Amino acid sequence: MFLARFKPLAFTASRYYTSGVVVTEPLLARLKNDRKTFMKEKKQPNLNVVKGLLSDFTYYTKSANFTEGTPEEEALMSVLQKAIKRRQDSVNQYEAGGRPELAQQEKQELDLLQAYLPEQMSPELIKEELITLIGEVGATSAKDMGKVMKAWKYDAATADRKTVSNIVKELLK
Repeated sequence: MFLARFKPLAFTASRYYTSGVVVTEPLLARLKNDRKTFMKEKKQPNLNVVKGLLSDFTYYTKSANFTEGTPEEEALMSVLQKAIKRRQDSVNQYEAGGRPELAQQEKQELDLLQAYLPEQMSPELIKEELITLIGEVGATSAKDMGKVMKAWKYDAATADRKTVSNIVKELLK
């Protein structure tokens, strides 16, 4: 009787349409959804990689290295980049040690992890941005490389720092 007085709210679908802006799913939600998908599809190697990444993220957020107030997406991206770096080092070591089968397995894991990174800047685009930045900073020689690197505004997820530093060295010769 009491509930009879209240009418259920009716929402129109038009209220939920966006203005054409594509909203990307947060990385953590994407990883959790992929974990479920890999479990259902019984893709054990991919499942192990994603579960390991989620485990590393949980461990990182509970460690002393984690600063309170860091955005979740930023912390997860840091963990992802460290996992990618580990895999790249492993591939190099396995190839140097004559273990191509293990190097191939690490390469597959590396490809899966790199799929979670945002779109990478091309070296040409990095070079264009650096030319502009060098002009703004007023760098003229290799001694000014620190100034340029400090002023670089893109994070390592979109532009690899090693690539950036190599291009800066090339430009400041």
